[in-house]
Amino acid sequence: MERTLTLDDLREFEQYPGLAVDRKAHFSRFANKTIVHRDYHRNYTLMTYILLFFIFAFIGWIWEVGIHIVEDGVFVNRGTMFGPWLPIYGFGGVCGIILLKRFIDHHVATFFLVVGLCSVVEYATSWYLETFKHMKYWDYTGYFCNINGRICLEGALIFGFAGCAGIYIMAPFFDDLLKKIPFKAKLAACVILVVLFCCDAVYSKANPNQGKGITDYAAYNLPFHRVVVSEELGVRSEELLEALVCASDIA
Repeated sequence: MERTLTLDDLREFEQYPGLAVDRKAHFSRFANKTIVHRDYHRNYTLMTYILLFFIFAFIGWIWEVGIHIVEDGVFVNRGTMFGPWLPIYGFGGVCGIILLKRFIDHHVATFFLVVGLCSVVEYATSWYLETFKHMKYWDYTGYFCNINGRICLEGALIFGFAGCAGIYIMAPFFDDLLKKIPFKAKLAACVILVVLFCCDAVYSKANPNQGKGITDYAAYNLPFHRVVVSEELGVRSEELLEALVCASDIA
């Protein structure tokens, strides 16, 4: 089968001197070999963007589920949907790659732009869910420098580092892996994932994922200054708050 080689293809072959490009690399003492850095200056195909969306959405789901397993020792299927994906992570990751491409060589600027972009996406998503779905899927009330409990400085900085990792490391890494997969297999994967995602979205619109650890943040974030306790009763505000939370769960 004949194959038409592009200039980029020829650069991969050592027998074409003068075409090879200078690639940054470093010697790893741990691996005892020279590791060539992946070039993040690249254009992604539509199928790659679709698959990256689901990869980032799955990584976000693993992150959210993992937090609850570590902190509470229980599995909680986070998000409004039922599949192993959180669209906000996939959407934010792909948008970062597309919208911030022109700033990719300015790393500090990219970081702060990612922080801003992720904060806008997270705030808008939280506002939409609370306004139209009347459900609270996260609440940063009490966190330092939060805005209406929808975003906070700590979360924004974490998303900033994660977003840069997605742009500079994960996206090129997964792109190289996806290039090794046959076209038909990637096309089939895209079609199957999109169909499953659409089915999940339609079902979740009428029956959103909710419950303990998912949408019960309002009960656990009752402000202490609203709790009035008589000293004569000998009841601490923490105990009363716990009782109120239990009562709200029973109701």
